[in-house]
Amino acid sequence: MKITIKFAALLGLALLLVGLSGCAAPQPAGLSDQQVTTTTENILKAMDANNYQTCTQDFSDQMKAAFTQAQFTQIRTMLQKASGAFVSVGTASLSNNQGYVAYRFTSKYANETVYVTVTFLIGGQKVEGLWFDSANLRKASQ
Repeated sequence: MKITIKFAALLGLALLLVGLSGCAAPQPAGLSDQQVTTTTENILKAMDANNYQTCTQDFSDQMKAAFTQAQFTQIRTMLQKASGAFVSVGTASLSNNQGYVAYRFTSKYANETVYVTVTFLIGGQKVEGLWFDSANLRKASQ
């Protein structure tokens, strides 16, 4: 009986700690929120202007290796056809996952809203990931 009570107490404590850890505020990148917004806006403007060099200037070395000129062109073409020209970047929400911070921006394009997600290492200053999501993009990729 004492073992059951101790086990239940430890289990309750463990569940409490897990629950509280999920409630903690996400940890940011090594840039201010304004710097992350500016970096994202610069990427989107450069993509819209078909400028690969400027688009990738804030990417980590691994991201630059993964995001080739051909991939840039393919994504840019799909964005232009499905979503139209870039208009503006909105506010972001952020979350953490496995050592990364993800900033999800609601961005305005000529034809629709596009959700743009950029990731950084927690405390990092270089873009580690870039994703685009919208209804038109999902249709275009099928």
